[in-house]
Order: sequence, then C-alpha cells, then structure tokens
Amino acid sequence: MKKTISILMVMLLPSYLIACDFCNCYLGLNPHSKKNSIGFRYHYMPYSGTEMSNSELQEMGLNKKDFFENRNEYELHAQYYPTQKLQLTASLPYMYNRDGMSNKAKAAMGITHHDMHHSDDMKAENVYQGVGDLTLLARYQVFNFIGNDSSGISHRLFAGLGLKAPTGKLSANEMSEAHLFTHQPGMGSWNPMAAITYLARYKNIGAMMNATYMLGTENKYTFIPGNKLNINVTGYYEIALGKSSVYPSVGVYWENAAKDNYHSEKVDNSGGEITYVHIGTDWYYRRFALEAAFQLPLQSKLNGYQAENNFRLITGVSYTFN
Repeated sequence: MKKTISILMVMLLPSYLIACDFCNCYLGLNPHSKKNSIGFRYHYMPYSGTEMSNSELQEMGLNKKDFFENRNEYELHAQYYPTQKLQLTASLPYMYNRDGMSNKAKAAMGITHHDMHHSDDMKAENVYQGVGDLTLLARYQVFNFIGNDSSGISHRLFAGLGLKAPTGKLSANEMSEAHLFTHQPGMGSWNPMAAITYLARYKNIGAMMNATYMLGTENKYTFIPGNKLNINVTGYYEIALGKSSVYPSVGVYWENAAKDNYHSEKVDNSGGEITYVHIGTDWYYRRFALEAAFQLPLQSKLNGYQAENNFRLITGVSYTFN
C-alpha cells in the first residue's frame, strides 16, 4: 500500500510544480526608444514551492524549498519605425524550463535511481525547451511634447495593439494535466494584446510608465490562459561619461493574472497578483547598449498553492541603427 501511494504521488509530481507566468513582454527602460534597434535579452526566473499545502509538506518533513523550477528565456527582439510616429516591435524567445525536487523530497516520496531510469512516470526532474511564441506589437505616438528652454520638460505617449502568435513548441495534448501548458515554450493560441507607454523627462531625470493587457484565447486542446495585466513605473537618472551615458533606474512592477481555464473549468491553482521592486542600469555607448535589471517580489497573492518566484534577473545587449 505504501509503495502504491508513493507511485501515485510521483505520477502527480508535475502538478505540484505549477508556477504563475505573468510575462506578456518586457518593456523596460529605453532612452533610445525613437531609434531602430535589434538586440538579445536573457531572463532568469527561479521558483520554489508546490501545489501541496504547508501542513502536507510538514507531514513529510519537507518544505517548499524542496521543490524548484528554473525558467530561462533567451529573447531576440527588434524595434523599427516605418514612419516617425509608428513603432513596431517584435520578440521571439527560446525557452529552457526545468523543474524538480531535492534528494530529501525524492527519498520522502520513495523515488529511487532505478525508478527514474526505468519509468518515464518516475522522473523527479523535467525539462521543457524550444522556441517560444512570437510577440508582435505596433504602437502609435499619440503626442510628443518637447519643452522649451525655460521648462525643460518633455513627454510623449504611445498606444497600440499586439499579438502573441503560436509559433512555440507545444508538447501537451487534450489528455495532459493543466499545469503542463504553463511549462511549455508555446501556448498554442493566438493572444491579442493592448499596450500604453508614457515617457517624461526633465533635464537628466526621466520616468517611464508601461501598461500591457493580454487576452487569453483557447488553443486546440481547450486550454485558455488567464487574461494578464502588467503595469510598471520606472524612474531613471542620466549620467554622462564622455561618449557614453549610464542610466541607473528604480521602479515598481505590478502584475495580475486571471485563473486559467481547461476543459471549460477554472484551474484553481493558477493566477493571482505579484508586485516587484525593480533596480537596474543601462549603459549606452554610441550605437551599442547594455542592460541589467534585478526584480524582487515585494508581495504576492496567488490563487491556491503555487510555486513562487524568488526573483527575476534580466540582462541584454542591443544595437541601434537608422
């Protein structure tokens, strides 16, 4: 009986590793927002936790740190202005997601090396990798006010629409557990987006506000990702260093996701809201730019029991051209 229970828990293991994925697209600091550019960006997001309650974990002598998930995203992105007021952006990621458990958790669940070697259902670690979904966004410059010498205040507003296309790898099917779709590089559905960006500057001080909303639609396996709203406000200061400039920045990111839907039912352990504090630095030298940002969760209110994001690390390099 004990062996049967252990096998059942192992077969259900992936469902313990659901993580809220709030990312629509990264709209970070970009003082060169009026120039055409191409770049590469890396995102690293480690998670800890399971779908099991704290009391269930304590009974087994475990805690949420015994279960992990690491998400790695390698993003190729580009920005182009076909006209002075129309901005087109595109982003194509390659995903490498891995989840698993500690040796202590393996022992508590009765998983042995022999089990993992001879049965796919016994794997205590899973890898999901492949090309992700292509994100396209078109934003129109609603206004661009350039202040005179006396005020020195400049600001502009962009508003637009976008689409997340199902170009990514999707290994799940209609018989898969709901959690498996959130781990896949691709979602398998066409998801429309709307975005607003406001930028303001006074001398060497600037601020940027981004808001994006993504509408989840059904894929061919009846899975619908929850609608997502991301809002962030970032302030920065320009430091001139000869032919280069450095832009240290601080900000707040707030992200909200509705529950996913699968087979016409809400997925209880999905969705919620998270607030991050952001600190970063962008370095510009002629046509080249380097960026680095660290984001730490301040508070979170997730639905049910889910893996929780420990932090987010973002680095990148870009090149501008006319």
